[in-house]
Amino acid sequence: MRSWSCLAALAVALFFASPAFADKSFVDDSLASDVVRLPATLRKEAGGLTQRPAARLVADGLAALSRGEARRALDLFGAAIALDEKNAVPWLGYASAAYSTEPRDSYERYTLRGRARTTAYGAYQRAATATEEAKALALLGQVSADLQRWRPALNAYRASLDRDENAAVRKTYEDLRKERGFRVTDYKVDSDVDQPRVCFEFSDPLQRGKVDFAPFVAVSGNANPAITLEDTELCVEGLKHGERYAIVLRDGLPSAVNEPLLKSADYEIYVRDRSPQVRFSGKNYVLPRVGQEGIPLLSINTAKIDVTINRIGDRSLLSTLRSDDFLNQISAYRAGQISDQDGIKVWSGSIDAKPLPNTEVTTAFPVLDALGKLEAGVYVMTAWPDGAADDDYGSRATQWFVVSDFGLTAFSGSDGVHVLVKSLASAVPVTGAELRLIAKNNEVLDTKTTDANGYAHFEAGLARGSGGMAPSLVVASDGKGDYGFLDLQLAAFDLTDRGVTGRLVRTALDAFLFTERGVYRSGETVFLTALLRDAKAGVVQGLPLTIIIKRPD
Repeated sequence: MRSWSCLAALAVALFFASPAFADKSFVDDSLASDVVRLPATLRKEAGGLTQRPAARLVADGLAALSRGEARRALDLFGAAIALDEKNAVPWLGYASAAYSTEPRDSYERYTLRGRARTTAYGAYQRAATATEEAKALALLGQVSADLQRWRPALNAYRASLDRDENAAVRKTYEDLRKERGFRVTDYKVDSDVDQPRVCFEFSDPLQRGKVDFAPFVAVSGNANPAITLEDTELCVEGLKHGERYAIVLRDGLPSAVNEPLLKSADYEIYVRDRSPQVRFSGKNYVLPRVGQEGIPLLSINTAKIDVTINRIGDRSLLSTLRSDDFLNQISAYRAGQISDQDGIKVWSGSIDAKPLPNTEVTTAFPVLDALGKLEAGVYVMTAWPDGAADDDYGSRATQWFVVSDFGLTAFSGSDGVHVLVKSLASAVPVTGAELRLIAKNNEVLDTKTTDANGYAHFEAGLARGSGGMAPSLVVASDGKGDYGFLDLQLAAFDLTDRGVTGRLVRTALDAFLFTERGVYRSGETVFLTALLRDAKAGVVQGLPLTIIIKRPD
Protein backbone atom coordinates (compact mmCIF):
# COMPACT_ATOMS: atom_id res chain seq x y z
CA MET A 1 0.00 0.00 0.00
CA ARG A 2 1.35 3.41 -0.92
CA SER A 3 1.78 6.15 1.64
CA TRP A 4 -0.60 9.05 1.06
CA SER A 5 0.22 11.30 4.02
CA CYS A 6 1.85 13.88 1.77
CA LEU A 7 -1.13 13.91 -0.55
CA ALA A 8 -3.54 14.17 2.34
CA ALA A 9 -1.70 17.19 3.72
CA LEU A 10 -1.78 18.82 0.31
CA ALA A 11 -5.49 18.11 -0.05
CA VAL A 12 -6.26 19.76 3.30
CA ALA A 13 -4.25 22.80 2.29
CA LEU A 14 -6.02 22.96 -1.04
CA PHE A 15 -9.45 22.66 0.50
CA PHE A 16 -9.00 25.80 2.56
CA ALA A 17 -7.32 27.71 -0.25
CA SER A 18 -9.22 29.77 -2.78
CA PRO A 19 -9.73 27.70 -5.93
CA ALA A 20 -8.11 29.11 -9.06
CA PHE A 21 -9.31 28.14 -12.49
CA ALA A 22 -7.23 30.40 -14.69
CA ASP A 23 -5.45 29.53 -17.91
CA LYS A 24 -2.41 27.36 -17.38
CA SER A 25 0.84 27.21 -19.34
CA PHE A 26 1.03 23.41 -19.37
CA VAL A 27 -1.67 22.26 -21.79
CA ASP A 28 -2.85 18.82 -22.86
CA ASP A 29 -5.90 19.20 -25.10
CA SER A 30 -6.87 15.54 -24.90
CA LEU A 31 -6.86 15.51 -21.10
CA ALA A 32 -8.62 18.88 -21.01
CA SER A 33 -11.48 17.41 -23.06
CA ASP A 34 -11.69 14.43 -20.71
CA VAL A 35 -11.80 16.78 -17.71
CA VAL A 36 -14.80 18.60 -19.19
CA ARG A 37 -16.72 15.36 -19.74
CA LEU A 38 -15.87 13.57 -16.49
CA PRO A 39 -18.14 15.43 -13.97
CA ALA A 40 -21.30 14.37 -15.83
CA THR A 41 -20.17 10.75 -15.64
CA LEU A 42 -19.35 11.05 -11.95
CA ARG A 43 -22.78 12.53 -11.20
CA LYS A 44 -24.37 9.40 -12.67
CA GLU A 45 -22.09 7.16 -10.62
CA ALA A 46 -22.44 9.05 -7.32
CA GLY A 47 -26.00 8.00 -6.51
CA GLY A 48 -27.11 8.96 -2.98
CA LEU A 49 -23.65 10.18 -1.93
CA THR A 50 -24.43 13.59 -3.41
CA GLN A 51 -26.87 14.15 -0.51
CA ARG A 52 -23.87 14.82 1.74
CA PRO A 53 -22.00 18.14 1.82
CA ALA A 54 -18.94 18.30 -0.42
CA ALA A 55 -16.65 19.16 2.51
CA ARG A 56 -17.81 16.07 4.39
CA LEU A 57 -17.24 13.87 1.34
CA VAL A 58 -13.69 15.18 0.98
CA ALA A 59 -12.92 14.61 4.67
CA ASP A 60 -14.32 11.07 4.53
CA GLY A 61 -12.39 10.43 1.32
CA LEU A 62 -9.11 11.50 2.90
CA ALA A 63 -9.80 9.31 5.91
CA ALA A 64 -10.60 6.31 3.72
CA LEU A 65 -7.46 6.90 1.70
CA SER A 66 -5.32 7.02 4.85
CA ARG A 67 -6.80 3.67 5.96
CA GLY A 68 -5.95 2.10 2.61
CA GLU A 69 -9.58 1.94 1.48
CA ALA A 70 -8.82 3.39 -1.95
CA ARG A 71 -11.94 2.06 -3.66
CA ARG A 72 -14.18 3.65 -1.00
CA ALA A 73 -12.23 6.90 -1.29
CA LEU A 74 -12.78 6.81 -5.04
CA ASP A 75 -16.57 6.90 -4.59
CA LEU A 76 -16.40 9.71 -2.04
CA PHE A 77 -14.11 11.94 -4.10
CA GLY A 78 -16.19 11.26 -7.21
CA ALA A 79 -19.33 12.46 -5.44
CA ALA A 80 -17.45 15.54 -4.20
CA ILE A 81 -16.43 16.42 -7.77
CA ALA A 82 -20.05 15.98 -8.86
CA LEU A 83 -21.08 18.57 -6.23
CA ASP A 84 -18.20 21.01 -6.63
CA GLU A 85 -16.24 20.46 -9.83
CA LYS A 86 -14.31 23.74 -9.50
CA ASN A 87 -12.51 22.70 -6.32
CA ALA A 88 -9.07 21.14 -6.80
CA VAL A 89 -9.22 19.02 -3.62
CA PRO A 90 -11.55 16.20 -4.75
CA TRP A 91 -9.83 16.06 -8.15
CA LEU A 92 -6.45 15.41 -6.57
CA GLY A 93 -8.00 12.99 -4.08
CA TYR A 94 -9.74 11.10 -6.86
CA ALA A 95 -6.47 10.86 -8.83
CA SER A 96 -4.66 9.47 -5.77
CA ALA A 97 -7.44 6.98 -5.03
CA ALA A 98 -7.73 5.82 -8.65
CA TYR A 99 -3.99 5.26 -8.86
CA SER A 100 -3.86 3.26 -5.61
CA THR A 101 -6.99 1.15 -6.20
CA GLU A 102 -6.13 -2.47 -6.94
CA PRO A 103 -7.85 -3.26 -10.28
CA ARG A 104 -9.96 -6.39 -10.68
CA ASP A 105 -8.84 -6.97 -14.28
CA SER A 106 -6.88 -5.37 -17.10
CA TYR A 107 -9.89 -3.40 -18.34
CA GLU A 108 -10.46 -1.83 -14.93
CA ARG A 109 -6.76 -1.08 -14.64
CA TYR A 110 -6.87 0.81 -17.92
CA THR A 111 -10.00 2.67 -16.81
CA LEU A 112 -8.61 3.59 -13.38
CA ARG A 113 -5.28 4.79 -14.78
CA GLY A 114 -7.12 6.87 -17.35
CA ARG A 115 -9.31 8.40 -14.65
CA ALA A 116 -6.20 9.08 -12.54
CA ARG A 117 -4.54 10.99 -15.40
CA THR A 118 -7.70 12.97 -16.12
CA THR A 119 -8.32 13.99 -12.51
CA ALA A 120 -4.65 14.79 -11.87
CA TYR A 121 -4.79 17.18 -14.82
CA GLY A 122 -8.09 18.55 -13.49
CA ALA A 123 -6.44 19.17 -10.11
CA TYR A 124 -3.60 21.00 -11.85
CA GLN A 125 -6.07 23.19 -13.75
CA ARG A 126 -7.79 24.17 -10.49
CA ALA A 127 -4.69 24.51 -8.29
CA ALA A 128 -4.24 27.94 -6.68
CA THR A 129 -0.44 28.01 -6.20
CA ALA A 130 2.67 26.83 -8.03
CA THR A 131 3.35 24.26 -5.31
CA GLU A 132 -0.12 22.79 -5.71
CA GLU A 133 0.30 22.69 -9.48
CA ALA A 134 3.64 20.91 -9.08
CA LYS A 135 2.11 18.22 -6.85
CA ALA A 136 -0.71 17.53 -9.32
CA LEU A 137 1.68 17.42 -12.28
CA ALA A 138 4.05 15.09 -10.44
CA LEU A 139 1.17 12.69 -9.88
CA LEU A 140 0.20 13.03 -13.55
CA GLY A 141 3.76 12.11 -14.51
CA GLN A 142 3.74 9.12 -12.16
CA VAL A 143 0.51 7.72 -13.59
CA SER A 144 1.63 8.33 -17.18
CA ALA A 145 4.90 6.50 -16.55
CA ASP A 146 2.97 3.60 -15.04
CA LEU A 147 1.05 3.41 -18.33
CA GLN A 148 4.38 3.54 -20.23
CA ARG A 149 3.40 6.82 -21.81
CA TRP A 150 6.92 8.09 -21.55
CA ARG A 151 6.76 11.42 -23.33
CA PRO A 152 3.64 12.67 -21.48
CA ALA A 153 5.24 11.49 -18.23
CA LEU A 154 8.47 13.38 -18.91
CA ASN A 155 6.58 16.51 -19.93
CA ALA A 156 4.49 16.40 -16.76
CA TYR A 157 7.52 15.87 -14.52
CA ARG A 158 9.41 18.72 -16.20
CA ALA A 159 6.41 21.04 -15.85
CA SER A 160 6.19 20.08 -12.17
CA LEU A 161 9.86 20.96 -11.62
CA ASP A 162 9.39 24.27 -13.43
CA ARG A 163 6.86 25.19 -10.75
CA ASP A 164 8.55 23.73 -7.69
CA GLU A 165 12.02 22.18 -7.49
CA ASN A 166 11.61 18.95 -5.55
CA ALA A 167 14.53 16.58 -4.98
CA ALA A 168 12.49 13.38 -5.22
CA VAL A 169 10.70 14.50 -8.37
CA ARG A 170 14.01 15.68 -9.86
CA LYS A 171 15.60 12.28 -9.33
CA THR A 172 12.59 10.49 -10.80
CA TYR A 173 12.62 12.80 -13.80
CA GLU A 174 16.37 12.46 -14.45
CA ASP A 175 16.25 8.67 -14.14
CA LEU A 176 13.31 8.48 -16.53
CA ARG A 177 14.94 10.89 -18.95
CA LYS A 178 18.11 8.77 -19.11
CA GLU A 179 16.08 5.70 -19.95
CA ARG A 180 13.12 7.09 -21.93
CA GLY A 181 13.94 10.67 -22.84
CA PHE A 182 15.05 12.11 -26.19
CA ARG A 183 17.53 9.58 -27.50
CA VAL A 184 18.66 7.61 -30.53
CA THR A 185 16.52 4.49 -30.80
CA ASP A 186 17.96 2.93 -33.96
CA TYR A 187 19.98 3.53 -37.10
CA LYS A 188 20.12 2.05 -40.58
CA VAL A 189 22.59 2.21 -43.44
CA ASP A 190 21.04 2.72 -46.88
CA SER A 191 23.72 1.04 -48.98
CA ASP A 192 21.56 -0.19 -51.88
CA VAL A 193 21.34 3.27 -53.42
CA ASP A 194 23.58 5.25 -55.72
CA GLN A 195 24.46 7.71 -52.95
CA PRO A 196 24.59 5.76 -49.67
CA ARG A 197 23.68 7.32 -46.36
CA VAL A 198 23.14 6.46 -42.72
CA CYS A 199 19.95 7.51 -40.94
CA PHE A 200 19.50 7.77 -37.17
CA GLU A 201 16.04 7.34 -35.69
CA PHE A 202 15.20 9.39 -32.59
CA SER A 203 12.52 8.82 -29.99
CA ASP A 204 10.97 12.25 -30.59
CA PRO A 205 10.80 14.77 -33.46
CA LEU A 206 13.86 16.88 -34.14
CA GLN A 207 13.75 20.63 -33.84
CA ARG A 208 12.67 22.33 -37.04
CA GLY A 209 13.26 25.78 -38.41
CA LYS A 210 16.56 27.57 -38.84
CA VAL A 211 18.66 25.12 -36.86
CA ASP A 212 22.21 24.14 -37.82
CA PHE A 213 22.76 20.50 -36.90
CA ALA A 214 26.31 20.40 -38.30
CA PRO A 215 27.95 21.22 -34.93
CA PHE A 216 26.19 18.22 -33.40
CA VAL A 217 27.29 15.65 -36.04
CA ALA A 218 30.92 14.62 -36.52
CA VAL A 219 31.94 12.28 -39.36
CA SER A 220 35.48 10.96 -39.71
CA GLY A 221 37.10 12.19 -42.91
CA ASN A 222 34.35 14.70 -43.62
CA ALA A 223 34.49 18.13 -42.03
CA ASN A 224 31.18 19.28 -43.53
CA PRO A 225 28.80 16.33 -43.77
CA ALA A 226 25.53 16.78 -45.64
CA ILE A 227 22.64 16.38 -43.19
CA THR A 228 18.95 15.96 -43.92
CA LEU A 229 16.04 15.82 -41.48
CA GLU A 230 12.58 14.32 -41.55
CA ASP A 231 10.45 14.28 -38.41
CA THR A 232 12.29 11.88 -36.07
CA GLU A 233 15.06 10.96 -38.53
CA LEU A 234 18.46 12.54 -39.11
CA CYS A 235 20.44 11.31 -42.12
CA VAL A 236 24.11 11.78 -42.98
CA GLU A 237 24.46 11.87 -46.76
CA GLY A 238 27.36 11.60 -49.19
CA LEU A 239 28.96 8.39 -47.92
CA LYS A 240 30.82 5.93 -50.16
CA HIS A 241 30.39 2.21 -50.67
CA GLY A 242 32.99 -0.04 -49.07
CA GLU A 243 34.09 2.63 -46.57
CA ARG A 244 34.06 2.76 -42.77
CA TYR A 245 33.01 5.86 -40.84
CA ALA A 246 33.13 6.94 -37.22
CA ILE A 247 30.10 9.11 -36.52
CA VAL A 248 29.41 11.01 -33.31
CA LEU A 249 26.07 12.57 -32.42
CA ARG A 250 27.00 15.12 -29.80
CA ASP A 251 25.10 15.92 -26.64
CA GLY A 252 22.92 18.99 -26.91
CA LEU A 253 21.47 18.00 -30.29
CA PRO A 254 18.10 19.83 -30.22
CA SER A 255 14.67 18.23 -30.30
CA ALA A 256 11.16 19.57 -30.85
CA VAL A 257 10.19 18.51 -27.31
CA ASN A 258 12.51 21.03 -25.65
CA GLU A 259 14.81 18.26 -24.50
CA PRO A 260 18.32 18.11 -26.03
CA LEU A 261 20.30 14.89 -26.43
CA LEU A 262 21.55 14.03 -22.95
CA LYS A 263 24.87 12.41 -23.89
CA SER A 264 26.92 11.89 -27.02
CA ALA A 265 26.45 8.70 -29.04
CA ASP A 266 29.35 7.11 -30.96
CA TYR A 267 28.83 4.80 -33.95
CA GLU A 268 31.17 2.78 -36.15
CA ILE A 269 29.47 2.53 -39.55
CA TYR A 270 30.40 0.30 -42.48
CA VAL A 271 28.80 0.99 -45.85
CA ARG A 272 28.80 -2.32 -47.71
CA ASP A 273 28.71 -2.70 -51.47
CA ARG A 274 25.33 -2.64 -53.13
CA SER A 275 23.59 -6.00 -53.24
CA PRO A 276 23.16 -7.58 -56.70
CA GLN A 277 20.04 -6.14 -58.33
CA VAL A 278 18.18 -6.29 -61.63
CA ARG A 279 15.36 -4.09 -62.84
CA PHE A 280 13.66 -2.91 -66.01
CA SER A 281 13.52 0.70 -67.10
CA GLY A 282 9.75 1.20 -66.98
CA LYS A 283 6.24 -0.07 -67.65
CA ASN A 284 6.10 0.67 -71.40
CA TYR A 285 4.96 -2.57 -72.97
CA VAL A 286 4.81 -1.87 -76.73
CA LEU A 287 8.26 -2.43 -78.22
CA PRO A 288 8.99 -1.41 -81.82
CA ARG A 289 9.37 -4.20 -84.36
CA VAL A 290 11.58 -2.08 -86.63
CA GLY A 291 14.91 -0.94 -85.18
CA GLN A 292 14.51 -3.25 -82.19
CA GLU A 293 17.72 -3.34 -80.16
CA GLY A 294 16.38 -5.39 -77.28
CA ILE A 295 14.80 -4.87 -73.90
CA PRO A 296 17.11 -2.91 -71.58
CA LEU A 297 18.02 -4.70 -68.35
CA LEU A 298 19.53 -2.51 -65.64
CA SER A 299 21.76 -4.41 -63.24
CA ILE A 300 24.09 -3.73 -60.31
CA ASN A 301 27.01 -5.89 -59.13
CA THR A 302 26.09 -9.02 -61.06
CA ALA A 303 28.00 -10.59 -63.98
CA LYS A 304 25.11 -12.78 -65.10
CA ILE A 305 21.35 -12.24 -65.29
CA ASP A 306 18.86 -15.10 -65.26
CA VAL A 307 15.82 -14.58 -67.49
CA THR A 308 12.53 -16.37 -68.09
CA ILE A 309 9.98 -15.37 -70.76
CA ASN A 310 6.39 -16.63 -70.87
CA ARG A 311 3.72 -15.95 -73.48
CA ILE A 312 0.01 -15.60 -72.71
CA GLY A 313 -2.08 -16.41 -75.76
CA ASP A 314 -4.48 -14.17 -77.62
CA ARG A 315 -7.66 -15.71 -76.16
CA SER A 316 -6.39 -15.25 -72.60
CA LEU A 317 -5.36 -11.67 -73.26
CA LEU A 318 -8.48 -9.96 -71.88
CA SER A 319 -8.43 -11.80 -68.55
CA THR A 320 -4.74 -10.96 -68.20
CA LEU A 321 -5.33 -7.26 -68.82
CA ARG A 322 -8.04 -7.26 -66.14
CA SER A 323 -5.87 -9.07 -63.58
CA ASP A 324 -3.68 -7.43 -60.95
CA ASP A 325 -0.61 -8.92 -62.63
CA PHE A 326 -0.57 -6.91 -65.86
CA LEU A 327 2.17 -4.25 -65.93
CA ASN A 328 3.11 -5.10 -62.33
CA GLN A 329 5.94 -7.10 -60.79
CA ILE A 330 5.20 -10.78 -60.27
CA SER A 331 6.78 -13.46 -58.10
CA ALA A 332 8.65 -16.58 -59.18
CA TYR A 333 5.64 -18.59 -58.04
CA ARG A 334 3.27 -16.56 -60.24
CA ALA A 335 5.66 -16.85 -63.19
CA GLY A 336 5.55 -20.62 -62.70
CA GLN A 337 1.75 -20.53 -62.68
CA ILE A 338 1.76 -18.66 -65.99
CA SER A 339 4.09 -21.28 -67.47
CA ASP A 340 1.98 -24.20 -66.24
CA GLN A 341 -1.59 -22.85 -66.50
CA ASP A 342 -2.15 -19.47 -68.14
CA GLY A 343 0.48 -19.50 -70.88
CA ILE A 344 3.65 -21.17 -72.02
CA LYS A 345 7.34 -20.76 -71.27
CA VAL A 346 9.06 -19.71 -74.49
CA TRP A 347 12.59 -18.96 -73.28
CA SER A 348 14.72 -19.52 -70.21
CA GLY A 349 18.41 -18.89 -69.71
CA SER A 350 20.92 -16.25 -68.75
CA ILE A 351 22.82 -13.38 -70.34
CA ASP A 352 26.15 -11.84 -69.44
CA ALA A 353 26.45 -8.34 -68.03
CA LYS A 354 29.56 -6.20 -67.60
CA PRO A 355 29.35 -5.05 -63.99
CA LEU A 356 30.97 -1.87 -62.73
CA PRO A 357 31.37 -1.74 -58.94
CA ASN A 358 28.22 -0.30 -57.33
CA THR A 359 27.17 1.27 -60.63
CA GLU A 360 24.03 0.57 -62.62
CA VAL A 361 24.81 -0.82 -66.07
CA THR A 362 22.45 -1.46 -68.98
CA THR A 363 22.38 -4.71 -70.94
CA ALA A 364 20.10 -5.18 -73.96
CA PHE A 365 18.25 -8.49 -74.11
CA PRO A 366 17.83 -9.43 -77.82
CA VAL A 367 14.15 -10.35 -77.87
CA LEU A 368 13.83 -11.12 -81.58
CA ASP A 369 17.01 -13.21 -81.63
CA ALA A 370 15.93 -15.18 -78.56
CA LEU A 371 12.29 -15.77 -79.53
CA GLY A 372 12.45 -15.89 -83.31
CA LYS A 373 8.95 -15.66 -84.75
CA LEU A 374 6.60 -13.86 -82.37
CA GLU A 375 3.17 -15.32 -81.75
CA ALA A 376 -0.10 -13.56 -80.92
CA GLY A 377 -0.52 -12.60 -77.27
CA VAL A 378 1.39 -10.74 -74.60
CA TYR A 379 4.81 -11.70 -73.26
CA VAL A 380 6.03 -11.43 -69.68
CA MET A 381 9.73 -11.45 -68.89
CA THR A 382 11.17 -11.92 -65.40
CA ALA A 383 14.82 -11.40 -64.48
CA TRP A 384 16.98 -11.73 -61.38
CA PRO A 385 20.70 -11.77 -60.50
CA ASP A 386 22.35 -15.12 -61.04
CA GLY A 387 22.83 -16.90 -57.73
CA ALA A 388 20.16 -14.89 -55.90
CA ALA A 389 18.51 -16.74 -53.03
CA ASP A 390 15.33 -18.58 -53.99
CA ASP A 391 12.22 -16.67 -52.98
CA ASP A 392 9.06 -18.03 -54.54
CA TYR A 393 6.86 -15.23 -53.23
CA GLY A 394 9.11 -12.18 -53.43
CA SER A 395 8.65 -9.88 -56.43
CA ARG A 396 11.02 -10.25 -59.35
CA ALA A 397 11.91 -7.66 -61.95
CA THR A 398 9.13 -7.99 -64.52
CA GLN A 399 8.60 -6.59 -68.01
CA TRP A 400 5.34 -7.12 -69.88
CA PHE A 401 5.66 -6.56 -73.63
CA VAL A 402 4.44 -7.03 -77.17
CA VAL A 403 6.66 -6.36 -80.17
CA SER A 404 4.59 -4.52 -82.75
CA ASP A 405 4.66 -1.90 -85.47
CA PHE A 406 0.98 -1.11 -84.92
CA GLY A 407 0.08 2.26 -83.47
CA LEU A 408 -3.59 1.99 -82.48
CA THR A 409 -5.96 4.89 -81.81
CA ALA A 410 -9.65 4.48 -80.99
CA PHE A 411 -12.49 7.01 -80.76
CA SER A 412 -15.74 5.99 -79.10
CA GLY A 413 -18.95 7.94 -79.62
CA SER A 414 -22.67 7.64 -80.17
CA ASP A 415 -21.99 6.51 -83.76
CA GLY A 416 -19.76 3.57 -82.79
CA VAL A 417 -16.08 2.83 -82.34
CA HIS A 418 -13.59 4.30 -84.82
CA VAL A 419 -10.12 2.75 -85.01
CA LEU A 420 -7.03 4.07 -86.79
CA VAL A 421 -3.90 1.95 -87.34
CA LYS A 422 -0.58 3.50 -88.32
CA SER A 423 2.96 2.22 -88.50
CA LEU A 424 5.01 3.17 -85.45
CA ALA A 425 8.13 3.20 -87.63
CA SER A 426 6.88 5.40 -90.48
CA ALA A 427 3.49 6.81 -89.35
CA VAL A 428 2.04 5.47 -92.63
CA PRO A 429 -1.54 4.11 -92.41
CA VAL A 430 -1.64 0.32 -92.20
CA THR A 431 -3.90 -1.14 -94.89
CA GLY A 432 -5.52 -4.55 -94.59
CA ALA A 433 -4.99 -5.08 -90.87
CA GLU A 434 -7.61 -7.29 -89.22
CA LEU A 435 -9.29 -5.66 -86.23
CA ARG A 436 -11.39 -7.57 -83.71
CA LEU A 437 -13.65 -5.82 -81.23
CA ILE A 438 -13.70 -7.87 -78.00
CA ALA A 439 -16.45 -7.59 -75.37
CA LYS A 440 -15.94 -7.64 -71.61
CA ASN A 441 -17.01 -11.29 -71.54
CA ASN A 442 -14.31 -12.12 -74.15
CA GLU A 443 -16.84 -12.53 -76.98
CA VAL A 444 -15.69 -11.32 -80.41
CA LEU A 445 -18.28 -8.65 -81.25
CA ASP A 446 -17.15 -8.01 -84.81
CA THR A 447 -14.16 -8.20 -87.15
CA LYS A 448 -13.17 -5.42 -89.55
CA THR A 449 -10.33 -4.72 -91.98
CA THR A 450 -8.63 -1.34 -92.21
CA ASP A 451 -8.96 0.61 -95.46
CA ALA A 452 -6.32 2.55 -97.35
CA ASN A 453 -6.36 5.18 -94.60
CA GLY A 454 -5.78 2.61 -91.88
CA TYR A 455 -9.33 3.19 -90.71
CA ALA A 456 -12.10 0.85 -89.57
CA HIS A 457 -15.50 1.53 -88.07
CA PHE A 458 -17.52 -0.65 -85.69
CA GLU A 459 -21.25 0.12 -85.76
CA ALA A 460 -23.08 2.11 -83.11
CA GLY A 461 -25.06 -0.90 -81.90
CA LEU A 462 -21.85 -2.63 -80.83
CA ALA A 463 -20.66 0.47 -78.98
CA ARG A 464 -23.93 0.62 -77.02
CA GLY A 465 -23.54 -2.89 -75.60
CA SER A 466 -23.95 -3.14 -71.83
CA GLY A 467 -22.78 -5.54 -69.15
CA GLY A 468 -20.62 -8.34 -70.49
CA MET A 469 -21.32 -7.27 -74.08
CA ALA A 470 -19.80 -3.80 -73.70
CA PRO A 471 -16.71 -3.17 -75.89
CA SER A 472 -13.51 -3.77 -73.97
CA LEU A 473 -10.60 -4.40 -76.29
CA VAL A 474 -9.43 -3.94 -79.88
CA VAL A 475 -6.98 -6.55 -81.20
CA ALA A 476 -5.05 -5.99 -84.44
CA SER A 477 -3.12 -8.46 -86.60
CA ASP A 478 -1.90 -8.54 -90.18
CA GLY A 479 -1.46 -12.28 -90.80
CA LYS A 480 2.31 -11.78 -91.14
CA GLY A 481 3.20 -11.99 -87.46
CA ASP A 482 2.51 -8.42 -86.39
CA TYR A 483 0.11 -8.13 -83.49
CA GLY A 484 -1.12 -5.42 -81.14
CA PHE A 485 -4.01 -4.46 -78.91
CA LEU A 486 -5.65 -1.41 -77.35
CA ASP A 487 -7.56 -1.50 -74.06
CA LEU A 488 -10.78 0.50 -74.44
CA GLN A 489 -11.35 0.50 -70.67
CA LEU A 490 -8.37 2.75 -70.00
CA ALA A 491 -8.99 6.43 -69.33
CA ALA A 492 -9.42 8.30 -72.61
CA PHE A 493 -6.90 10.96 -73.56
CA ASP A 494 -8.46 14.24 -72.48
CA LEU A 495 -7.50 17.61 -73.94
CA THR A 496 -9.78 19.68 -71.72
CA ASP A 497 -6.96 20.49 -69.30
CA ARG A 498 -5.11 22.11 -72.20
CA GLY A 499 -7.73 24.75 -72.96
CA VAL A 500 -9.29 23.01 -75.94
CA THR A 501 -12.54 21.77 -74.45
CA GLY A 502 -14.88 20.60 -77.21
CA ARG A 503 -18.53 21.59 -77.67
CA LEU A 504 -21.28 19.24 -76.65
CA VAL A 505 -22.42 16.96 -79.48
CA ARG A 506 -25.53 18.36 -81.19
CA THR A 507 -28.30 16.23 -82.67
CA ALA A 508 -31.04 17.55 -85.01
CA LEU A 509 -30.49 21.30 -84.65
CA ASP A 510 -27.56 23.48 -83.69
CA ALA A 511 -27.82 27.22 -82.99
CA PHE A 512 -24.95 29.70 -82.88
CA LEU A 513 -25.66 33.19 -81.48
CA PHE A 514 -23.44 36.27 -81.36
CA THR A 515 -23.76 40.04 -80.90
CA GLU A 516 -21.93 42.74 -82.83
CA ARG A 517 -20.08 43.78 -79.67
CA GLY A 518 -19.83 42.84 -76.03
CA VAL A 519 -20.47 46.04 -74.03
CA TYR A 520 -23.57 48.30 -74.20
CA ARG A 521 -24.74 51.47 -72.53
CA SER A 522 -28.17 51.73 -70.95
CA GLY A 523 -30.85 52.28 -73.63
CA GLU A 524 -28.76 51.06 -76.58
CA THR A 525 -30.03 48.46 -79.05
CA VAL A 526 -28.46 45.00 -79.12
CA PHE A 527 -28.18 43.41 -82.56
CA LEU A 528 -28.20 39.62 -82.21
CA THR A 529 -27.42 37.24 -85.06
CA ALA A 530 -28.60 33.63 -84.89
CA LEU A 531 -27.41 30.88 -87.23
CA LEU A 532 -29.39 27.63 -87.26
CA ARG A 533 -28.06 24.47 -88.84
CA ASP A 534 -29.20 20.85 -89.00
CA ALA A 535 -27.10 17.77 -88.23
CA LYS A 536 -25.41 18.01 -91.66
CA ALA A 537 -24.68 21.74 -91.21
CA GLY A 538 -27.42 22.62 -93.72
CA VAL A 539 -29.48 25.82 -93.46
CA VAL A 540 -32.82 25.50 -91.65
CA GLN A 541 -35.54 27.88 -92.93
CA GLY A 542 -38.93 28.96 -91.62
CA LEU A 543 -38.40 27.70 -88.08
CA PRO A 544 -39.36 30.18 -85.31
CA LEU A 545 -36.68 30.81 -82.66
CA THR A 546 -37.32 31.72 -79.04
CA ILE A 547 -34.67 33.93 -77.44
CA ILE A 548 -34.38 34.06 -73.63
CA ILE A 549 -32.53 37.03 -72.11
CA LYS A 550 -31.36 36.81 -68.48
CA ARG A 551 -30.23 39.60 -66.19
CA PRO A 552 -26.61 39.30 -65.09
CA ASP A 553 -27.71 39.19 -61.44
